[in-house]
Amino acid sequence: MKLAFKNILVTVRYLVLHCLFWIVTFALLRLLFIAINSGKAIATPLLDLAKSLFYGLVFDFSVVGYLSILYCIVLAITCTWVPQKKVLRGTTIFTAIVSTLIVFFSPADSVMYSYWGYHYDATCIASSTMDAIETWALVIYIIAGVALVVCNNVFLGFMTNKAVDTDVQPSQTIAGKVFNVVVVLVLGALMIIPIRGGTGIAPLSNSRAYFSEHQFANHVAMSPTWNFLYSTKRLKESSITYHYMEDSVAEARFKELQHEGDDFARILNTKRPNVIFILLESFSAHAIEYLGGMNATPTIKSLLPESVSFNNIMAASDRSGKGLVAAMCGYPVLPTISIIQYPKKTQSLPFIAKKLRNAGYDSQTFIYGGDLNFNNFKSLVNIAGFDKIITEDDFDESMMGDKWGAHDQYTFDRLLEEANGQKEPFFDFYFTLSSHEPFTVPMDKQLDDPYLNSVYYTDKCLGDFISRAKKTDWWKNTVVVLMADHGHPGPENVGVTDNRRFRIPLILTGGALAVRDSMVTKKGTQIDIAKTLLKQLDIECDEFEFSKNLLDPEAVGYSFFDFNDGYGYVDDSNYQVYDNRGKSWLRKDCLDAVPDTVSGRVILQMMSEDNKKR
Repeated sequence: MKLAFKNILVTVRYLVLHCLFWIVTFALLRLLFIAINSGKAIATPLLDLAKSLFYGLVFDFSVVGYLSILYCIVLAITCTWVPQKKVLRGTTIFTAIVSTLIVFFSPADSVMYSYWGYHYDATCIASSTMDAIETWALVIYIIAGVALVVCNNVFLGFMTNKAVDTDVQPSQTIAGKVFNVVVVLVLGALMIIPIRGGTGIAPLSNSRAYFSEHQFANHVAMSPTWNFLYSTKRLKESSITYHYMEDSVAEARFKELQHEGDDFARILNTKRPNVIFILLESFSAHAIEYLGGMNATPTIKSLLPESVSFNNIMAASDRSGKGLVAAMCGYPVLPTISIIQYPKKTQSLPFIAKKLRNAGYDSQTFIYGGDLNFNNFKSLVNIAGFDKIITEDDFDESMMGDKWGAHDQYTFDRLLEEANGQKEPFFDFYFTLSSHEPFTVPMDKQLDDPYLNSVYYTDKCLGDFISRAKKTDWWKNTVVVLMADHGHPGPENVGVTDNRRFRIPLILTGGALAVRDSMVTKKGTQIDIAKTLLKQLDIECDEFEFSKNLLDPEAVGYSFFDFNDGYGYVDDSNYQVYDNRGKSWLRKDCLDAVPDTVSGRVILQMMSEDNKKR
């Protein structure tokens, strides 16, 4: 066993040195990235640049974790019969090859970033990035790259030579061999922690790099190596496109669908009200009486007489990340791709927050009681430009639920606190949480079904917030937008063809309303709130080209939603659900003699083409 312990000590020392080698290498490459993009670096606060080196560590450790697992697997296979010296030399050669590729191509990423504004990833493989490079520049780059590789390999040798040169023979006893294998496999299993970025629920995503309002600092924190590997996992899904007809035909039909009139209903008594946007987690038609469901939302019911409500709104899709994009950007989401996972694309999207800031809304706060790294929320919120972001880190442990974060009663309290201290006009975006599974809420059970009970709890918290907000000075100049992030299968676990699956509430309330007790029946989708709201504020919003003004009598009333490689299209005559994979209609209801099977495909094709360009 003594020999077995010695083998393990050598292995651990080698893994530690190997880890230090990579961490130092990645840190130096970040400094090189900053130097090459010195113009952007100068415009970024020094403290944020320093923080970016710290925030980048989680990505570096993730890459190291992947490599360490490979090493541990090799060591577990060979440690019982191959001298450790030979094995470690082999892994060092492998490290040299991998580090050579990373070090040689990292400066290219830095240079291309200066033009593109984002890191090189798997989606760029097919692009002709080398075409514009002059021959003399390419020669200089190759010489510099080779010099960097040589220096890096010398550093690798310096870091690992002592561990590699330790000549320890494999253990000769069965107990020693088993001990070696078990310990090495355990070490490999522990690498899951750095790979996932910690022990939290949300696995590591590029959202973790977004900590600053200065995008360059966020991009410094992002590891180009990790980003490239991460993007390769999503390359297949991002390559799926939808093309059903000639582009000119699709564009002409889409223009008809997005037709706008010259006038629309005015429902506000001011052009610059405070705006509080509350995105309600999983609120669906099942739970809402005015949408034909149960009365699990008495607050929403009580608000109808003093609000402008919409009863034919569909969620854009079926996931929170997609719903967040639809709500914040007025942008549709594709069936197989969640654009929120691609900051390179989302930074080109229009944002309601940005339009409001340009119109004088300088106080902007985003509140979410959970982990903002989940599903890449953080990158989207950061790109939106909120000057204050509040997450689970801002709440005491006693306020936390079993799984996701702070209970809604506490986050609603924080929303009121923020609004009370803000300069008007302000914009607050608040995403509730408690009605997310597992639906555990700090309230005596009111309804038997856990989902409906959690919705009841959040609705109660909403009621408490509204009653307190009405007593403030700012309420009379405020419009509150209430909308769900997506629908829910509900107690009956309905499928995608059921109207209740994607149907969600949309309500405008508050003291700034000039019109009350009004129900809008025009069909629409989450993304329509962008243009509907901004038109009321007389803010130009042409870039929200997929959104429509629901208060425009000439706007075409239709809803479009999608799910895992399928879509639904609903208008006054049609209710269609199509499965792209099975190439079959799951629902094809039509009041007319001939169903409209074109409009849904037009929208999906236009979405797909737009996504490719971003």
